[in-house]
Amino acid sequence: MKKTLLATSALALVAATAGAVDVEMYGQVNKGIFGYNDGQDTNVMIVDNALSSTRMGVKGAQGLDNGLTASVLYEMEMVNNSSESYTQDANANTGATKTVGNSASASLSTRQARVGLSGNFGGVYVGTQSVATDGVLGSDLAGAQDVMGQDVAEIGGGLELRNKVTHAQTGTTINALTNNTANFGDERADSLRYDSPIFAGFQARTSVQQGGDLDAAVFYDGAMGDFKVAGAAGIQYNNNTAQSGSTSFVESNQGASVSVAHATGLAGTVAYHTQTLGNKATGANEAEGLYAKVGYAWDAYEVAADYSTNENFNSTARYDAVDAMGLAAQYNLGNGVSVAGLYRTFDAEIGGATKTSTDSVDLYGVNMRVKF
Repeated sequence: MKKTLLATSALALVAATAGAVDVEMYGQVNKGIFGYNDGQDTNVMIVDNALSSTRMGVKGAQGLDNGLTASVLYEMEMVNNSSESYTQDANANTGATKTVGNSASASLSTRQARVGLSGNFGGVYVGTQSVATDGVLGSDLAGAQDVMGQDVAEIGGGLELRNKVTHAQTGTTINALTNNTANFGDERADSLRYDSPIFAGFQARTSVQQGGDLDAAVFYDGAMGDFKVAGAAGIQYNNNTAQSGSTSFVESNQGASVSVAHATGLAGTVAYHTQTLGNKATGANEAEGLYAKVGYAWDAYEVAADYSTNENFNSTARYDAVDAMGLAAQYNLGNGVSVAGLYRTFDAEIGGATKTSTDSVDLYGVNMRVKF
């Protein structure tokens, strides 16, 4: 019933605004079948691809008499067994085989809902939307983006790691060890954002989130001879109240990415993310992550390989690290339809002064995305 009401409301919004605002409806369904081997168990699951979720939205813009342009964006997201959240069943924490259960009920939520005014000065936007640093780690011209990107835990990140000796689950997920998008670089929030005009391919963005977090970033999109270049750099200051006693807290996130593609089809991408701790306690470690990717595209085909290493994202007071390597291929059928395949392996260490090695997790599968 709620879904029907929401869909009816969205259509009513389109009908009500069609006479005044140029409105476009868009969306996609993005599904994958992925299997894994966690060192003790193998299984297969059908998921919504979290790298670019299943969604539907309406967007519109209308020029005003004073030279300004008013805009609106409303986007809904439907998730049924997200690729970053599925995990083994919660049986006893032993070396016993564990399986993935059936999908949970699909959730339907608002992903973005904002209004804005733009002109020669740039644009000002308010509502639930991307903050200024959204995408700073995601500059990527290297292809196979349906299944491969900087946030390597978007597919398989919910799986728990197993102790390499006992094969018992450790209670630590791949997500916890990576600089995933929950940390920085792919975030939407209730916020006020300003985007500058684009000058020579550069654009500055700044935003303040409800709650006080501040974001600032610079993006570049351009060409130099036979090369296409995309890049971004940004910083987020966290309004964190844990600023007393001996507790460390993340004071800021900062990161950058750059990607270059040649007319021959060769391309490369590099991204880096680090955190600054406030009230840094003795023995606390500041997190950092590095991502590198190479790819080649020809006709409708794309192939790519990547490597990622992340340290100390699980805790500010102990050591942890995870390395990930992947191979991917993608075929673009046209009209917004693409299919892709992925193989990835994760190797991790967790713990404090005495490090615990874990079983490697191998992930493999296929994906199909249909845009409309």
